[in-house]
Amino acid sequence: MFDLDQIPVPDLSDPNFAPFWEGTRKHELKIQKCGGCETHRWPPRITCRNCRSTEVEWVAVDPRGTLYTFTTVGRPTAKGFSSTPYTVGFIALDSVVNVRIIGNVVDVDSAAVKIGMSLSARFVPAGPNDEMTLIHWSPTSVGA
Repeated sequence: MFDLDQIPVPDLSDPNFAPFWEGTRKHELKIQKCGGCETHRWPPRITCRNCRSTEVEWVAVDPRGTLYTFTTVGRPTAKGFSSTPYTVGFIALDSVVNVRIIGNVVDVDSAAVKIGMSLSARFVPAGPNDEMTLIHWSPTSVGA
């Protein structure tokens, strides 16, 4: 469905995102956690919006969540995403409060995607040489 080898590769060494990319390569979802107030945050920020601390650590979190909102893309708009339709969603993580991650919703027909559905991360290699790993979100199996 996706031309994952055609997706442009961001700067994987960018210090604001490098721990995230290192985590996805290991099939882990890593986000920032404030060293001051322990609030989890995404996207990465230099200072905590809650307490203004600059102390930060990157922690692995459970890569499961609930579909918060979504859109279905009906025509090609970006390199690597020539097959349509496809669905892009914001997933509210189950294990942390107020953190939502964007990603493609896969393994379900676009017409069957519903807000509130349970999703689990799938880690997929991408880029011309598989130099990055993306997170796609797939319906959570019953009993999983």
